[in-house]
Amino acid sequence: MQFIRGKIKKKLFILITFCLILVFVSILEVTLRLVNYGSSYELFVPTPSPESKYLGINFDAVKKYFSHIKDIPTPRKDLFLKEKPQNGYRIFVLGGSTAAGFPYGNNLTFSRILNRRLSDAYPEKKIEVINTAFTAINTYTQLDFMDEIIMYAPDAILIYTGHNEYYGALGIGSMESFGNRRWVIKIILYLKKFRIYQLMENSLSSIFSLLSNDKYDEALENPNATMMERIVRNKYIPFESDNYYRGIDQFRFNIRDILKIADENHIKVVISELVSNIRNHSPFHSINSEKYPAADAVYKQAVIKQQKGDYDTARKLYYQAKDLDALRFRAPEELNNIIHELAKEFNVPVVPMKSIFEAYSDFGIIGNKLMLEHLHPNKKGYFLMADAFFNILIDNQFIENTNPAIKIKSSRYYEMNWGFSRLDSLYSDLSIRQLKSGWPFKIEGTKNTFLDTFIPCSIEEELIVEIFKNPNMTLEKAHIKMAEHLKSIGRLDLAIEEYKALIYTVPYFDLFYEPALKLLATQNKYDDALQLIKELSQYSGENLFTHKWTAQIYLALGYPQNAIPYLELLLQFGGKEEILLYNLSRAYFSIGDKQNGDRVLNIIKQYFPNSHLIITLEKYKDILKN
Repeated sequence: MQFIRGKIKKKLFILITFCLILVFVSILEVTLRLVNYGSSYELFVPTPSPESKYLGINFDAVKKYFSHIKDIPTPRKDLFLKEKPQNGYRIFVLGGSTAAGFPYGNNLTFSRILNRRLSDAYPEKKIEVINTAFTAINTYTQLDFMDEIIMYAPDAILIYTGHNEYYGALGIGSMESFGNRRWVIKIILYLKKFRIYQLMENSLSSIFSLLSNDKYDEALENPNATMMERIVRNKYIPFESDNYYRGIDQFRFNIRDILKIADENHIKVVISELVSNIRNHSPFHSINSEKYPAADAVYKQAVIKQQKGDYDTARKLYYQAKDLDALRFRAPEELNNIIHELAKEFNVPVVPMKSIFEAYSDFGIIGNKLMLEHLHPNKKGYFLMADAFFNILIDNQFIENTNPAIKIKSSRYYEMNWGFSRLDSLYSDLSIRQLKSGWPFKIEGTKNTFLDTFIPCSIEEELIVEIFKNPNMTLEKAHIKMAEHLKSIGRLDLAIEEYKALIYTVPYFDLFYEPALKLLATQNKYDDALQLIKELSQYSGENLFTHKWTAQIYLALGYPQNAIPYLELLLQFGGKEEILLYNLSRAYFSIGDKQNGDRVLNIIKQYFPNSHLIITLEKYKDILKN
């Protein structure tokens, strides 16, 4: 009996101890949250303020995947409504730097182009395309995003990912790595949402940084180092090595899990093939092996075959050289095979991006015509990507019960009329030049001196250098400064282009529409102004701002009958402004509606009895009477 009591006491002691530990941990967790220690890592937060009706990507969300690198990648500025409207169609995009639109600003992601094209094709729908892509992330991060994405009722998910599988955060060769076991990585990602874990992680990191003489610290701290330099730890991964296959398996299992989650939640998915610059980009690093030739040797063979006009053989050799490249910044073709394999398993349409890019490339071999360096598309390439996804969505009838055929404009139309200025073009050009001034485009150990030696030759270039050097300077602020400069020298047409670039960057608010509309009105470009108001309405809906400007433009054009409904709406919503009432009364008098003209005139007399506009309207009424 005493033995049994002893066992009970022991178990009771263990239970009480466990409960006390649990209580202590809970109190500590709550305390850390109350003092705002650590990060919530939520993917979506109210934007731009807690009271906003919109949600946007949390700038801190990606910190969850980057423990060593300080200058973490930033999200795209895509917003969506907290409350999904009944006529809403919501699309989320998963991907890395290509999906994020590098090296361009938020106005030239393929998702932003796609959003406008779908909105024009389906004007009766509220189309939302939300880009969750970040530079230097891979399928671990994208899989981790899925639980939050499905909370916001997506109708479709678009996937373009795979190039970061080895060196992106949590990849097998990445500086940001938790090892190569998926179950360990998934547990750590789960624990990271707790502030206690973050406290432990930060404490250990501080201790290790004091004791460590890691040779990678210099690259991490170097302000001129690019993300490519910072993110890589285990540089060389030979073809068909153990680490090569670990990356392959990582991609397969993570994509399968993403597709499984989407399937279980009845969410449609489109996944795209991956494209790379194979013709104009030689292998970063060649390794000799008994089984395979060196990557650079195969690349040279491809060049010879191309010069002889044997393009099919050249293409195959270029792809082989890319796959043999031991520095794996370009996805191996095995990932495209997996994409087709899993798409078939889950009955998901595949964007044939390779054949589309090849069709627009010289000799059918993807190169500098569409690519800026090893894998990021140029402006034409991003429009081509958007067009490819657009056509897949249309062909597979993702948006049901509508026939958009008569409303579809060509990709070329959007490319020629896009909000993209010279500043954007120079920004992308200098971003690529900075990237190529460091490793792996230069010999390892070569210091990236681009920012130290580059001499700006224009106001645009001065602004761009400031963006690179000053963390408080952004491309959006540069557009504003450039617009102000262009206005000061009388180049209103070019200033409008800067504001249009800002509108295409942040299309949800009237912030940048108003200065653009004022400049258009100054130049009597009223048709362009009406089109701009229509575009704002597609994103934010009709509101007092759009009513006000629509009325003003119709009055300027001499169409008072068209302006009256908008002026009445403004009056209905409490807009008893003196000039508004004057315009409405005058509009009624001008179309011969004396009764309504007098009605509004009496409102002016009531609210603004000393207004000089009363006399003006009385005289105008008398002139019309005579």
